[in-house]
Amino acid sequence: MIKNLIATRLPLEHIAEKIKTLDMNTQIKQLIADLDVQHKVSTAQSRRATIMNMTNPHTGTITLHCTSVGNISIKALASNTASSQLYSVPGQSILFALDQPFEIQQYTLNTHQLEKTDTSIVDPCNPLIIDGNRTLFDYSQRGEKQPALIGRINFPDRSADISVFDPVSLRKTAWLPHDNSAARYLVSLELLETIEDPGVVRVAGELIYHYHPAVAWKAFQMLYRADPQNALSYVPLLKKRKDARLDNLLRPLELAA
Repeated sequence: MIKNLIATRLPLEHIAEKIKTLDMNTQIKQLIADLDVQHKVSTAQSRRATIMNMTNPHTGTITLHCTSVGNISIKALASNTASSQLYSVPGQSILFALDQPFEIQQYTLNTHQLEKTDTSIVDPCNPLIIDGNRTLFDYSQRGEKQPALIGRINFPDRSADISVFDPVSLRKTAWLPHDNSAARYLVSLELLETIEDPGVVRVAGELIYHYHPAVAWKAFQMLYRADPQNALSYVPLLKKRKDARLDNLLRPLELAA
């Protein structure tokens, strides 16, 4: 059973070999069936909370099962999909195919920039092990192929932040903290921005003082889009933090000014 693969921490090579012997389509269908049974005995409110906790809007993944050491997730990949952002996945991952093979583009993770390296084909006989602390990966389903369903077993490194990169320039543009409080503020800012809330600039002006630099940076970006000249007046405040990541993100804007 696939759940046993993340019951305890096992060698990645052992898990990859086990995946080759399992019918992963059947295994994933069973995980989905188990979730359906759990939801039928829960309240509507708890079901909504569970669904929100299972889904990741940034990466488009749904987590089907998790333990203290890892999680199992799936992602539907449409044809000709282009990622708007590239996200690192700190920790180790094993990617596996379900309905059909898919292609993976790998990048070497540097502090402020990605370097494009290898492409790999993942199929039922060839799961792919990824060291997320050194490598970023992205999916792409090009051409006229049918949409692919992608499986992943992930053993996250919860001490590391998630880095965000631009897919064209490959430069780092932001990061997402594992700090729960900071993550909630980031999601709130993105929601306000998405619905074009008229109070978003006021909220960003308050959150630029947030203790976590990722939240302050997101608030600064929103202020900059609304009024670049006014936003630049906050640069001295942000530089007082002496945060290397924040300073590197601010540098191009300072030079452009």
